[in-house]
Amino acid sequence: MAAEFLSVTPQRVRCYICGSFTESPTGWKYRLRLGGHSPVCASCLGKAEMEIAEMTNHPNLVGAALLGALAALAGSIAWYGFRLIIDREYFILAIGIGWLVGKAVVLGAGNKRGQGLQIAAGALAFIGIVGGRYLSVNHFLSAAMPDRPLGWLTFRQFMAINARLLERGNGIGDLICSVVAASCAVLPPRPDRLVPEAPTGIQGWRRWVR
Repeated sequence: MAAEFLSVTPQRVRCYICGSFTESPTGWKYRLRLGGHSPVCASCLGKAEMEIAEMTNHPNLVGAALLGALAALAGSIAWYGFRLIIDREYFILAIGIGWLVGKAVVLGAGNKRGQGLQIAAGALAFIGIVGGRYLSVNHFLSAAMPDRPLGWLTFRQFMAINARLLERGNGIGDLICSVVAASCAVLPPRPDRLVPEAPTGIQGWRRWVR
């Protein structure tokens, strides 16, 4: 009876390319993806490497920039609307904006991924939250100063006013949410990788984000 409890049944692993099974994946690797990991047998490693390389080759940079910018603009308007109605920062909204921008960059690039697209997505998501902050500051400044001539703040004016607000502790939440959005935006364009063993738990998450 004790032997039955001590015995461990080997877990069968199936290659996602050729479909072959094994209980001892010596020489196998795992394709690390955003949604999980896929086993690759030794004979299919070359094909998996080619698929990963093709994922990063010749992205449509113009399409990625345009679609990502549109998503960032939509995020700015959404952030401004929530701040106008609720007057609070919501990290879940920042996460959604970052994810939207990241997916838009991938889609605009022709379903390509890569470090360059990650940088673009992160920057656009950060700008998206800052853009919502700009709209909010412009709106509340106009409401607080009815005698102020109508018009949009210049970039220099906004930076000066925002710096003063930050000194008073106003806008720190927006700044943190900008970083959160940028951190989330870099995940969808993250290229796949081959790793020597299947990641599990928090170690798998750390391996993915590195």
